Formats: sequence, structure tokens, C-alpha cells
Amino acid sequence: MNMKFKWVALMSAVANPILLYLAYKITQQTSNKRPDQHTEQTEVLFFPDEGLQCPRLNSRRGCLDPKCRSKHTPQSLARLEEILKSATKSCDVCMFVIASQQLIDILVELHLRGVHVRCIADNQDMDGVLHALRSNGILVKFDKSDYLMHHKFVVIDSKIVLTGSYNFSRGGMGINRENIVKVSYPHIVDAYVNEFNEMWRIYGKTNFSINFRKDLVYEG
Repeated sequence: MNMKFKWVALMSAVANPILLYLAYKITQQTSNKRPDQHTEQTEVLFFPDEGLQCPRLNSRRGCLDPKCRSKHTPQSLARLEEILKSATKSCDVCMFVIASQQLIDILVELHLRGVHVRCIADNQDMDGVLHALRSNGILVKFDKSDYLMHHKFVVIDSKIVLTGSYNFSRGGMGINRENIVKVSYPHIVDAYVNEFNEMWRIYGKTNFSINFRKDLVYEG
């Protein structure tokens, strides 16, 4: 064996363990990253649904009723409700229209569970919503300027944003063609958190009406 071959063999013997160690460290550093550093997820929901999702769809046994007329494929409204109900600390709702009793009930449920719920809406005949939410202890503020508060977004636990064309309304749920995008990229979520907090600061505590019109809260 000549000297050149011996030298190459020696260097390989020394380098291989070093390369293996470096590969191990890189793997460890990647696995130790926070979830929001490398597992951001985006999800898109489209409305209207084809129909009501079977409540047993995601159960362990599934739906065993051969006469069930509900949809046995995932539907957007059921997924929206699931995401909203996943809130554990806070749920900030900024919607041009909040007029769906079904979604209002979820906000009330979150509030009663100890989740900090805040709502901002435009002052477009929203007195019924004011009563439905504030009577349950939920903080609500309205834009009473001459311009529209046309945002449509929800921030959940300061980690998830839902945004798109969708309003919390009967038309948004089952009539209009609408969309919601769910994002969890930290820099995007932070931007929405800052926007909500700034609007919450601007809209003072007296920035709402107290006239109650129950007919403005739709069942459904």
C-alpha cells in the first residue's frame, strides 16, 4: 500500500465519525425547533356547503344510519365551528356583520368556558347582536364612523387567523359564495393581533348603541 493510499484511508477514518456527529447535531436542532418555525399550515374553506355535515361523521364508528340525509363528507361550516371551538385562551372576532345565532352561540360557549372573547363589528343595524353578545358578558365594540369597518377576520389564541370574504351571517353560511383562509404563520398572525388591538383601543367603551332589535339576529 503506497503512502498516498494510506493517507486517504486515514483521513476517511477520521472524517467519517465527524460527519456522522455533525449530521446528528443538525437533526437534533431541527427536531427541537418550535412547531411554528417549520409546521405552519394553511387551510382554505369554501362556502356554501353542499348540505349539513352528519354529526357522526368524525365519531369512532361513523354514521350507521342508512336513512341519514346529512352529508358524509367534510363540510366547511362544521370545520369552521371546529376551529372556533379549539380556542383555549382568546378569540378576537372582527367582522363587518355578526348575525348568525349558530356562530354567536359558539362565542358564548367559549366565553362561558373561560376563553377571553372580544368582538368588533360595523355599526350596520347591529343592535340585536349587541344584545345577544353583551347580555352574556362578551365585550363588543362598533365602528360608528361614516365609513365601513369592512374587516372579516378572527384571531384564535394569538396563533391562528381566519380571514377571507366570509361574514358571520346567514348569507355567508349558506347562500353566498364565500371563502375563509386559515393561517398560522407567526408574522402574519402578529399583524392581525396588532390591527385588532389598535382598533380595540380606538373604538372607545361608549362606541356602541344600546337599542335592541331581536329581528336582526338570524336563526341559523
